[in-house]
This record gives sequence, C-alpha cells and structure tokens, in this order.
Amino acid sequence: MWQAALLCAIAGYVDALGYLRLGSVFAANMTGNTVLLAIVLAKGEWLRAAAYGLTLAAFFAGAICASVIKRAVPKGAWLPLLVQALLLVVASLSPLGPDKELVLLAFGMGLQGAAVTQLAGTNLYTVVITATICRLASGLVDELWPKAKGPNAAPATASWLVFVVAWLFYGIGAALEVLLFDGLRLPLLIPAVLLILYAGWHALGRRA
Repeated sequence: MWQAALLCAIAGYVDALGYLRLGSVFAANMTGNTVLLAIVLAKGEWLRAAAYGLTLAAFFAGAICASVIKRAVPKGAWLPLLVQALLLVVASLSPLGPDKELVLLAFGMGLQGAAVTQLAGTNLYTVVITATICRLASGLVDELWPKAKGPNAAPATASWLVFVVAWLFYGIGAALEVLLFDGLRLPLLIPAVLLILYAGWHALGRRA
C-alpha cells in the first residue's frame, strides 16, 4: 500500500510543480493537457499548443520506453523509475529552460506510469486519478451492494482501499509541493531521491 502512496504523491508533486512553474502545463495529467491543447488550438494560440503537444509526445515516448524495458528485462520495473529519478536530477541541476524541463518531467512521468501498474494486488496507474476514482466507486459498490455478494457474483476489486490511498496521496503530493517546497531552489531533488530509494528497494528483489 505504501508503494501506491509514494508513487502517487510523487506524481501529484511533479504535476503541481509543472503547472505552477512551467507555464500551466501538467507533467503527468495528460487528460488535462489534451483538453487544454484542444482549447488553445481552437483559439489559434500556436505557441501554447506546441508546449502541450510536446508534453503529450514526451509522456507517450516515456511510456513506450518503460514498456520496452519491461519486455526486455524481466522484473525490471525499477529501471524506468531509476531513469525517471535521473531525469528529475538533470531537470533540477541543468539550466534547460521551462520547455525542455517540462519535456523531461513528462517523459519521466510516462516512464513511471507504464513501469509500475500492479500494486496491492490490483491494476493501478499512479499518474492517473480519474480512472482511480471510477475504480474506487466500482469497488465500493461491489463491497456494499448485498446482491453482489451472492455465489455468482463477480470477484470484488482486489482492494478498494488502495484507490483511496492513491487518490489521497496524489493530492497530498501536490499540496506538499505548494505548501512546503515551493520556495526550494531544487525542489525536484526530493522526488528524485525518493524514486532512487524505491528503485533500489525494488531492485533488491522485493515485489511492488
């Protein structure tokens, strides 16, 4: 359960940082970026459209890379997370400019999103909250609806509590970036260190 909390908090943290510091573009929330891209395209705001488009492309590329790594390296889900941590360090220490920094962050979020999709015995994407809320609702109905508990009922969601944790900690991560770390010179080093520790734990043969 703590793995879901950690990864969702990191995603919320990086998402908030990207939105607040890098031109109101999300680093992880591609649903929001897709809507915002459509809006600015409809308005003919081509420069802003380029920022959203590059972010979406970078996220997709990161997800592709993580999927390739997982296919090539059995039990290697920790590798994309380590790469993500290194990208966060680069984004912190190198004067890249907002656009390039955003591309690095989005690529890293794509790596995270595709690297770890099984947590607490269920499918969970740590960079997506909309689907998490829907699965939480479904899990609660399965748990509480009397007719769903008959002999022919479908198996209940593995653990609806993990969806509560994911939703809660995504918001907590975003709030922490604003309330505690907004004034830091290198705020991305915090999630980078956490990812390195998590990747190291994972590499030692633990299972997420």
